[in-house]
Amino acid sequence: MLLLIENSNLIEWGGLFIILAFVFLETGLLLGIIVPGGETLLFTSGLLVSTGTLQTDIGTLLIGVILAGISGDISGFYIGKKFKDRLHKKKDTWYFKKRYLTLAEEYVRRHKKGAIVIGKFLPIIRPFTPVITGTSAMPFSKFFALSLVAIASYTCVFTVTGFLIGSQFPEIKNYLGYILPASIIVALIPVIREVRKKAELER
Repeated sequence: MLLLIENSNLIEWGGLFIILAFVFLETGLLLGIIVPGGETLLFTSGLLVSTGTLQTDIGTLLIGVILAGISGDISGFYIGKKFKDRLHKKKDTWYFKKRYLTLAEEYVRRHKKGAIVIGKFLPIIRPFTPVITGTSAMPFSKFFALSLVAIASYTCVFTVTGFLIGSQFPEIKNYLGYILPASIIVALIPVIREVRKKAELER
């Protein structure tokens, strides 16, 4: 909870730049496991814009996070295209976990094109989906179109929700420490289901 409260302090300190940097890094350099949770970052950003704490308007914020998100996905796509099977030989590090890569691969294989859109809402799947798609035969043009839909949907849902709630209830900023953990739990439910399915299949 303390980390989530500090997340809002980080946004206030770094402004729009820090938000865009983290949105890019989540899928652009395989750092999605260690950067602040995308959902909470976007929700908090919208909330802080609505209360005037973050000095920008909601339109600029949305355009910025969409561009940063699509840039990150493109970067991830070409990482997958360049390294392909070498990713499986890479040892676990502080920012890369092979088990998450495998989980994401199974998810993409099961849901195919829909994984790019649906996977954007799943915290563990999200960082690896562009990379895995890059290792496939999918043309870049098709990936770009699907990724754009996914990024626009994902960023707008959380950012606009935060903005609307903050506009209606400005005092809600004082309760971020309770609201943000709940949003993370809800976002993790589909991932937990995937992990359980995999565990059952391995028995």
